[in-house]
Amino acid sequence: MIKYNYIFENKCHKRWFMKSILFFILVICTGSTILNAKDRFAGLLPPLTEQMKENMRHAKVCKHPAVAEEKFDKSFRYGCFCGEHYPDIKDPSLKPPEYLTYSKRKALIARYYTIKPYDTIDEACMKHDICYVYNGTDNPECDDAFYATMRDIYDAFDRTKEGKEPGTKAWRCKILASDMGAIFRTIFTASDETSGSRFVLFSMITPFAVATKVMQKSAISVSERSGYPLPFEKCTIRLEQKGDKPKEQGGLPVRSASDKALSR
Repeated sequence: MIKYNYIFENKCHKRWFMKSILFFILVICTGSTILNAKDRFAGLLPPLTEQMKENMRHAKVCKHPAVAEEKFDKSFRYGCFCGEHYPDIKDPSLKPPEYLTYSKRKALIARYYTIKPYDTIDEACMKHDICYVYNGTDNPECDDAFYATMRDIYDAFDRTKEGKEPGTKAWRCKILASDMGAIFRTIFTASDETSGSRFVLFSMITPFAVATKVMQKSAISVSERSGYPLPFEKCTIRLEQKGDKPKEQGGLPVRSASDKALSR
């Protein structure tokens, strides 16, 4: 019996060892890294309706995803959702979302789900738009979630070997996430009513981001490549979900406050 247990345990250890070796070889040979980040919009989006689910099943990426250009103004575009009034999806009544009932807001959100995000950065832009539609444009949690997502994406790519080498796709993805999190967000919230502490934070972020941009350009000029993702390059990572069995909201847990709001 003792000999049998020894043989059995020895076989298990060998199997575990071989699986570990194979996984290590796979990662080394393919040069791939599993990139993860938290879903910062958890609890801020409405639960999926049947229409939303149906639209998601048939969703397609927009015909001409925008390629990011290094300019810091309101004409900035990326993917299918990143940019002011891009895409310009409105309710048939042309009323702003805050003047719509929650049922009409959900119907408007369902139209967003007819478009498949280009990559993870674009998905964050889509969720930010949906967050505004559902919670109102004066909800700072939507902006905080977007900023945190850009920071997470930057960190995810920066942890990779490729992400530390100027001129690589991972480098370009982390630079885009960095700029969108700092400069892009600051510009697009500059005219909004902002608390003193948040305004000071934005004021501190912008000069730092501009200084960082100068350093980035000097590094990129050596490789003579664009600082942002090239056409057909996608910045994709996997968003982790909270809990083992989240309530259905595209994989997001639902706030009880949102359920109450739906009764309005």
